[in-house]
Amino acid sequence: MTKTPDYRSTVRACFLGNLLQSCGAIFSILFISLRTLYGLTYTQFGILMSIDFIVQVGADILFSKPVDKYGFRPFAVLSPILTSLGLVLFALAPVFFPGNEFVGFCVGMFVFAAAAGLQELLLSPILDGVPMPEEEKKKKMSLLHSFFAWGQIGAVIITTVLVWFLDARYWQLITVLWALPPLVNVWLFARVPLTPKVAPDKAMSLRQLFGSKIFLVVLLAITFGGAAEVTMSQWASAFIEKGLNLPKLLGDTLGVCSFSLMLGLGRTWYGVKGDKVSIHKVMTFGSLGACALYLIAGLSENPFVGMAACGLTGLCVSMLWPGSIVVASRELPLAGASMFALMSAGGDLGASAGSFLTGLVTDGVEAMGLTSFLGSAASSEQVALRTGLCFAAIFPLCCCGVNILLRRMAVKNNPGKKL
Repeated sequence: MTKTPDYRSTVRACFLGNLLQSCGAIFSILFISLRTLYGLTYTQFGILMSIDFIVQVGADILFSKPVDKYGFRPFAVLSPILTSLGLVLFALAPVFFPGNEFVGFCVGMFVFAAAAGLQELLLSPILDGVPMPEEEKKKKMSLLHSFFAWGQIGAVIITTVLVWFLDARYWQLITVLWALPPLVNVWLFARVPLTPKVAPDKAMSLRQLFGSKIFLVVLLAITFGGAAEVTMSQWASAFIEKGLNLPKLLGDTLGVCSFSLMLGLGRTWYGVKGDKVSIHKVMTFGSLGACALYLIAGLSENPFVGMAACGLTGLCVSMLWPGSIVVASRELPLAGASMFALMSAGGDLGASAGSFLTGLVTDGVEAMGLTSFLGSAASSEQVALRTGLCFAAIFPLCCCGVNILLRRMAVKNNPGKKL
């Protein structure tokens, strides 16, 4: 008698994979320490974040066909190994590149980002292939992405505490310690049952995908959604500490963690109540709210109001990325791993562009030496960071417009169905 596969273990492995991959949050927490120790600029920080997401885009596209051809397992095992290797290389940058540490940071980030892109490509279609009712799958997809947020909270708190007690000089030890947990998933994904949702010979081709208007619009939605989410996620730590002039420990624990907390709560809420609410309305109003909060954070003269706005942005952007994947999976049921690869690539591209452009604007304004924006007491660095965050409000605003169009197209494609 053939034993029925226990797909609950597959779901748990996916959840844990997203939880552990969130250790990438340590880069933004360590940035101010690296800026002090090695003289990194905000533009270089933007470049590092851009490398992170550009390489993820490349990995999403490069591995999509091999994953369809050879299956999920070999790549699901490889991904956490590369994650750990990337963190170790990042920590060893001063050893391999003394006097030019930024090059070493870029090398470590490249490897880490390749692993992150591969994992992004894998986890959503692995979960999508698990046999379960469609409504249940939609909620599980939201919960999958919530685990990334919960992992970010843990990474931020633990890293901040370690920096506080060990001192910033020991950042290399802290980074190497974070390289160990992802290896747990090497063992897990070598064992759990894995099944593709659509047989490779029946899946939509890339030409068919790009010929679908609704796919192009949902791809645009996740691109702006990725920019809206990740720009705040990556810049909140530096903004709260230097832009709002609040202590790093307070900023990271109450500011950055509150963003991840709100992100996780939003995704968990949809994972429980997703069958009772319209994902399109959640994404439209969420992106509009995020736009307002970006502006409040950048313009508020009260630093605690600014910090609160940074945190609440997490709630508003929580469903922009996973919601786009839910809509794409619903509207294109015959799409295979290639669709998830392109969706991940779109989100990563938006995240990369958002982080880089924000850094570029921030450094450009700082070079101008403006101080009148907030009065004579404000430094040019504070003005620059606040201006950069206000500029970033354009990303959720564009996302709102795209999601309005996406809902109209989905209603047209599903006559009589409440969306």
